[in-house]
Amino acid sequence: MLRDWIYNHSTLEIGAVIVALSVVAAWLGLFVFDRFVDVSVRRRHNDVAGFIIAIIGVVYAVLLAFIAVAAWANFDNANRVVQQEANLVDNLYRDAIAIPEPARSAVREDIKQYLRLVIDDEWPAQRQHKADTSGWVAIEKLQSAVAALDPKTLGQSVVEAEMLKTLNDLYSARRTRLLAASDGIPNTIWSILVLGGVITIAFSFFFGMHSMVMHYAMTGTLAASLALVMVLIVALDWPFRGEVSISPEAFTTVQQDIAQQEQQAHR
Repeated sequence: MLRDWIYNHSTLEIGAVIVALSVVAAWLGLFVFDRFVDVSVRRRHNDVAGFIIAIIGVVYAVLLAFIAVAAWANFDNANRVVQQEANLVDNLYRDAIAIPEPARSAVREDIKQYLRLVIDDEWPAQRQHKADTSGWVAIEKLQSAVAALDPKTLGQSVVEAEMLKTLNDLYSARRTRLLAASDGIPNTIWSILVLGGVITIAFSFFFGMHSMVMHYAMTGTLAASLALVMVLIVALDWPFRGEVSISPEAFTTVQQDIAQQEQQAHR
């Protein structure tokens, strides 16, 4: 439910909420800590605290950067596989030119049906983290139509073999896309990230400063900085969900190109 709430709002709204909650929580923690540990006691240990927080900060920064890079790589790979899948569909439609009628029209109609199902049914389902298998029916029907072709010439045999190979690649790209749509950062890693952030911010409480205003300002800035990286990871975590997500533009472009080809063919 929390994940659905997050991805049903804009990144700006979610980012503002996460940053604000992080800063407020850090300030409350500092307020409580200051009531139990006198600032004069903390001030005497600033040198040691500075050394230790440097180590904690480096370790947590490396972890945070690693997860952020991994989230971006996953997002980029998902975008690439979407482009690949759309290109394979376009290649199938163009290769069908070598198929004699009426099989050519039937194959091309199956291709257009697959595009419609991906754009109109599968993409909205992916954005809601739901599975829609209607595209499998269309692609299996398309494969059956291609496999049932009876080539009359060597050229047609070559085209059929190439289309079957393209279909196998399309199956692979489709499975990879569906896996990317259902796979995000595990909850265990999220727990470690949150706990590491809490430890890093909490350790800043051990510093004893002459001005509590400056201490609150520094602690709030640290909490906001870590929260912003968290927002970035959240935005990229699920490639097909939220405001920062992969659109079906690659498929709609192919759909538009097919429509233009058909219009030109009828002139």
